[in-house]
Amino acid sequence: MQQTRRGRPQEADPREIARIALDLFEREGFDRVTMDEIADAASVSRRTLFRLFPSKWELVWGSLGDILDVMRQRAAALSGADLRVGGVLREFIEPFLRPLDDPEAAATARRRLRVIASAPALLDHPTLREIEAVLATAVAAGPSPSGAPPPWSRTRWSPSRSPR
Repeated sequence: MQQTRRGRPQEADPREIARIALDLFEREGFDRVTMDEIADAASVSRRTLFRLFPSKWELVWGSLGDILDVMRQRAAALSGADLRVGGVLREFIEPFLRPLDDPEAAATARRRLRVIASAPALLDHPTLREIEAVLATAVAAGPSPSGAPPPWSRTRWSPSRSPR
């Protein structure tokens, strides 16, 4: 007689679920994959999937909210630091690029970028716009010869305005 396992089910691994979703997005296309298909492929319930990832976007973007929190903290700590654009990039961007020195992390990032490139609607994430605003504010706060913010700091980049 085979014994059945009782008790709490094994914890769902968010990284593994995101990896499975990324596989599906690459194979089928972001817009064609449903949350039900992801839950099924990851062998988790729909409820568990939505608890970990409230939307498909979160499966691609991952910890974007955590990045925003860190950027806000850095912005507050550097307030009044009189950084030029290069300094802002060093302080805000480099820390998030360092983990990409790991080949596995870099490969995953490339995969995510390919999915994002194939589904431009992913660029319209509200948290991404907030990150953009934090960076724009930090750059605009830096020194300029005339004392006025550079004219480009008042322009919001969007995919529809990108050069083709």
